[in-house]
Amino acid sequence: MRTTTFRSSAALAFGLACALTAGTVTTADAQSPAVTVAAPPASCPTGIGTTMARVNDYWIAHHANPTDRSWITGAYFTGDLAAAATLGSQQYSSYAQKWATTAKFALAGGGSDTGADDQAAGQTYIELYNADAAHPATDIAQINQSVLTMVNRPATDDWWWVDALFMAMPDFAKLGVIKNNTAYFDKMYALFHNTKQTRGLWDANKHLWWRDGGYTGKNIYWSRGNGWALAALARVLDVLPSTDPHRAEYVQTMQQMAASLKTAQQPSGFWPVNLGDATQYPGPETSGTAFFTYGLSWGINHGVLDAATYAPVVTKAWKAMATTSVQANGSLGYVQGVGSEPGSSQPVTAGSTAAYGVGGFLLAGNQLAKLCGA
Repeated sequence: MRTTTFRSSAALAFGLACALTAGTVTTADAQSPAVTVAAPPASCPTGIGTTMARVNDYWIAHHANPTDRSWITGAYFTGDLAAAATLGSQQYSSYAQKWATTAKFALAGGGSDTGADDQAAGQTYIELYNADAAHPATDIAQINQSVLTMVNRPATDDWWWVDALFMAMPDFAKLGVIKNNTAYFDKMYALFHNTKQTRGLWDANKHLWWRDGGYTGKNIYWSRGNGWALAALARVLDVLPSTDPHRAEYVQTMQQMAASLKTAQQPSGFWPVNLGDATQYPGPETSGTAFFTYGLSWGINHGVLDAATYAPVVTKAWKAMATTSVQANGSLGYVQGVGSEPGSSQPVTAGSTAAYGVGGFLLAGNQLAKLCGA
């Protein structure tokens, strides 16, 4: 049996989870104190891991040899590795490794001048690199080159659409930890601040995000766009040092979003496609709901959000997805297709699916399983 050496305590936690099929492992990363999680909420669903496996097994069976390096596939593999950690599945981690190896750990647009969408794939490259010291530095060379190019130039207006926060922010945070260089964190915040305040995509009254400048001032708060933002905050805070001067703002933004999302959740457990108008497209939608479930569950697990307030929200959302979105064959339905607003790719049906929706669902299951002790 090969002995695996991990690069960091966060990677150690991932590696241990992948190696174990039963039992409980309690870990704390090097930047944050250990979090004591209360007893699982009474509202916790059963079969979280089984449902995750059914969905991911179906996806892998129908996408045996993925070669696409776009944000669509990159977002999926963040969930695939989360599922590997939750279920101790070597199959899932090997699937991610196969994809990354086939892609030669490269970005779709190259390394020197790529944007946020291209950088999404880098999150998985970095996680694979962190999980095993046998991975050479060349595996993260291109994503580091791409991010470092942005770190070293003065422009801060690259992230003009809210989706970019999820695609790119975690790369800056993870690489900043690996390189032990706060310049990555500083530039990440400068870009975030530009998106939030200078461009004004953050509605300081509603505590929700507009997708881009074409929607500011309108009562259109796209569900998945806000899901990207909340999930980005969770993934950044998961690794960002506690000493970072902007950590408190990221936490506050998550808390403010959480309060607004609690109000916007529908009786069904889903969130509407337009958080500003639930009547516009009233049917179920999985991708926004999945990323909200992930971000809110992460917040509970890390002491950022109150468990008594938000556990019923996330468990209700998971039950809605598990009973409505997950089809009998394991396909994940009701995922809004690629777009930029509530009206994109309509109608959303039981047959509507996409890689990023599966990724979000698996991320949600990973954090809900931790919350529920599953």
